[in-house]
Amino acid sequence: MTILEVIIRTSIAFVILYVLCRILNKKLIAQMTFFDFVAGITIGSIVASAILTKDLPIYISMTSLILFCFYVLLSNIAAIKSLIGRKILEDEPTYLMKEGQVLEEGLKKSMLTMDSLLSYLRKKNIFNIDEVETALLETDGTVSVLKKPAYLPAMQKDVFNIQSSRGVGQAFIIDGKVLMKTVELLGKDIEWVRDTLSRNNISRIEDVFFAQIDTKGFVYIDTRKDVVGSSEK
Repeated sequence: MTILEVIIRTSIAFVILYVLCRILNKKLIAQMTFFDFVAGITIGSIVASAILTKDLPIYISMTSLILFCFYVLLSNIAAIKSLIGRKILEDEPTYLMKEGQVLEEGLKKSMLTMDSLLSYLRKKNIFNIDEVETALLETDGTVSVLKKPAYLPAMQKDVFNIQSSRGVGQAFIIDGKVLMKTVELLGKDIEWVRDTLSRNNISRIEDVFFAQIDTKGFVYIDTRKDVVGSSEK
């Protein structure tokens, strides 16, 4: 392939890609779903092949690019115009926490671990999981969090009611297993774990999905049995 052919191919691909991106608007970036992410990679691959593959006529590559972008545009229009189309093409947000409870089914559906959820929360400046009322995994892969009323940002009337720091919450049970290293670092033992669960009417460690304690000694426990929609836990 000569330099002139490369220049011609690149110029044609650039112009067509620019026009197509203007048509698709900014959705691939501003509201990127997993499909949009894959579509963006595919568009880039088609353009790269069009520029660098000598044996592939440029008009064939550009036809493929235009057709693929047309399908992406159709899927976007279907998602906008139809509720059913939106559910099929873009899915729906997934509840990871609701009413202060961790929803194991939501984690499984999203293929997330408890550690991943804690990491998402820390990125939202939440270091104690009991501060969370609701956590949703959005269709673009981000996690939206609603704090419990007591932990919402202070209003003007509350500015003088300063609370001392609770520190970083330490998990000591994850998925029914006691993290003995954490327990030992806390200066506790397995009997303390059992006593703590017993005070919360939990007889078996295996029934606990997640448990955490902060520096003030406040313990948060989430059991495998989720009771959403009830005031009891």
